[in-house]
Amino acid sequence: MLRPKKKLHKKEIKEDALVTRYFQARRFYDQNSRMVNTVLIVVLALAVIGVFMARSRRIEELKAQSALGDALQSLYMNDPGTLIRKMDEVTKKFSGTPAAGEAAFFAANALFETGDLKEADRRFAMVMDGHGGNPVFRASSLAGRAAIAESEKRWQDAARLYTQAAEKYPDLFTAPFYLKEAARCQLEAGDRKSARAVLETIEKRFPESQVSQETEWMKLSM
Repeated sequence: MLRPKKKLHKKEIKEDALVTRYFQARRFYDQNSRMVNTVLIVVLALAVIGVFMARSRRIEELKAQSALGDALQSLYMNDPGTLIRKMDEVTKKFSGTPAAGEAAFFAANALFETGDLKEADRRFAMVMDGHGGNPVFRASSLAGRAAIAESEKRWQDAARLYTQAAEKYPDLFTAPFYLKEAARCQLEAGDRKSARAVLETIEKRFPESQVSQETEWMKLSM
């Protein structure tokens, strides 16, 4: 007489499946242990390297910010020559950090004030070429290049750069001001049509802007 089969409960079925998967995993590991160990070592090494790189970047940025603070003392002492030299040192030594971008901006601004427009333009361009990610400094650097073009009466170049400063960073409070400056430069270039289009853009996008009254006056005087 056949003995009736024992009915398996859900818990026993679950445990049996777990045991099966364990032995399958164990067999796979025994057959591929060298490969598995190599992969684990590589993953662990990459994780460790990532931690050290992040820590190294933080340390480097702290050093850069400290050097920038020291260099800024020359700004307060109204010593543009020393300021430019120290800012260039920060930019060169800590290239790629946000502090390097800020240093390039301060050097460019000092050079602009001393009348060295060519070198000022080069420093402003450095801020845009990846030396820092702060949008305020990047927008201001575009505006700085626009001011240089304006000083040289390159009105269309100035208008284009002012527009870029506004369009690339529309959330900054300076955006409507830069557009207004672009319109002014287009008027200087004799391009009234483009100037009016920019002024209308200001009215549409920034109706509450502080430059709205000046914008309206510019339109009336055209």
